Amino acid sequence: MSSDVLNKNEITEGIIWKQLLIFFFPIVIGTLFQQLYNTVDAVIVGRFVGKAALASVGGSAAVLTYQVVMFFTSLANGAAVIISQFYGAKNSERLHTALHTAAAFSIIASILISAAGFLAAPALLSIMKTPADIMPDSIAYLRIYFLGITAMLIYNMGAGFQTAALLPDCLLHP
Repeated sequence: MSSDVLNKNEITEGIIWKQLLIFFFPIVIGTLFQQLYNTVDAVIVGRFVGKAALASVGGSAAVLTYQVVMFFTSLANGAAVIISQFYGAKNSERLHTALHTAAAFSIIASILISAAGFLAAPALLSIMKTPADIMPDSIAYLRIYFLGITAMLIYNMGAGFQTAALLPDCLLHP
């Protein structure tokens, strides 16, 4: 990042409620779209495929996908805290290292979780006592979901990076 970007910290200048709204709305909109993802899946599958497919998408598989989304959101938020501290401290060297470490970790972790989830989908659904009649569709849905994990984690980290640039160190440690 250039030193001009690091020296400018607009969220701490001006009218506080306007600055907070600028910070607040992108987070709310991003979270809303992530939550709507499974809802849209359920609506489309329920309407066009049938009740058994809806049970496959909305049952045990939905619980597992929710856990994955929350795990990735937590990782991104944790990275955002560290990145925002370096950004707020105007420490461009450590900021650069933190950004690249978080990005590399995101890619590596998502590939590993994707492969593990793809292979473990039947076992995970069995542990959750998924009914036998919806097990094949649940496995297929969960495997497809796990194949898309890399894009999801990269998105979450990117959103975390943007949040970190908006969230100065002074708000993290008043």
